[in-house]
Order: sequence, then C-alpha cells, then structure tokens
Amino acid sequence: MSLRTTAGTNERRFETLFKQKATGVCLLGKRRFVDGDVEISVDQSVEYEGTEYLIEIDSANMAKLLVGQYVLLNQLHKDRKKPTSFLVVHTYKNYNPKRTIQNLQLVNQQLYAGRGIAFGALHIDSLSNWKSGFNEFLALVQHA
Repeated sequence: MSLRTTAGTNERRFETLFKQKATGVCLLGKRRFVDGDVEISVDQSVEYEGTEYLIEIDSANMAKLLVGQYVLLNQLHKDRKKPTSFLVVHTYKNYNPKRTIQNLQLVNQQLYAGRGIAFGALHIDSLSNWKSGFNEFLALVQHA
C-alpha cells in the first residue's frame, strides 16, 4: 500500500472517530494557506469556543516535515483573527508524540520567541480512550 493510500485511510479513520465522538462539533475540512507561489495545507480544521484548530494527520514518521509545516503555517497564516492551534494526530505505529512536541517547542522558542501558533500532538491509538465531546479530545492531546 502506498503512503498516499495509507494517508487517505488514516484521514478517514480520524474523521469517522471524530464524527462519532465529537457530537455537535463539525469538521470543516482541509485548509490551505497561500502567499504567492508558497502554500501549505492541513488535513482538517475545526472551530470550537473561539479557537481555530488546524489538524494534520501524520501517516509516516515525519517529525521533521511537521516542523517545516509548522514554520510555514506561522509564516502564511498571519491574519489570524482568533486563537489558533496546530494539532498533529500521529498514526505511525509506536510513534511517541512527545518527539513532535519537543521539535515544535524548540522552533516556537527560537524562531517565534514563544509567540508562534499553539500546538499539540497525540497518537491516534489514544483516541480509544476518548469518551465523547471535543473537550475530552483536547484532554488527550499532549501540549508543550
């Protein structure tokens, strides 16, 4: 199975779980951010209680690419009118989301003096503990 097929399968898996558990909160779909010839996207987005959540479903062991995505999101999504958070849902077997948190924390501190987009990460398997509601989902997310 190709990475693209795997990615699509993992995105559908997340969407199914989300729709079952986060009743009353709608997934808003992919988001793209563009500046001239440069663009970056995320797999899903949600708005909840005044915060915009940009969700990336990571289907490979790609912590270094997520750092680049985080930098581009900070650069291209400058017109944020509400608090924004970048959430990574890892699906790679046995991946520890703490690695992503540490990488993004370093970039946020050294490039953005701690004022970059908020972020968090979790492994999709942790969603098996998800009872219901978006607040419960957020409680499963590891933050810096």
